[in-house]
Amino acid sequence: MEAILYICHGSRVKTAREQAITFITKCMERSLVPINEYCFLELAAPSIEEAFNTCVQKGATKIIAIPVLLLTAAHAKVDIPNELARLSAQFPNINLEYGGRLVSIGKWSIH
Repeated sequence: MEAILYICHGSRVKTAREQAITFITKCMERSLVPINEYCFLELAAPSIEEAFNTCVQKGATKIIAIPVLLLTAAHAKVDIPNELARLSAQFPNINLEYGGRLVSIGKWSIH
């Protein structure tokens, strides 16, 4: 079963977190994928690990991780892929795809 994991940056500012969640919730309402979860790279909960685990607990066998960031920079190119690589090693039976189309690493892709 497929899941989409929306990865936001996170913020200490409550309004910023709420705006991110509102935006992602609207995306989830239009999704045709059965499992949809949001998370934050830092400064807010749930973490990437927590939301990834929720996807797995709901029966995901494929997780499509989508960064929801204003600028890609190091977070999208380094930090998020590093966290996903760590989680992928813990869940070798989960097919993981990340973002658009750039490069493949092992059994999952960084796009």
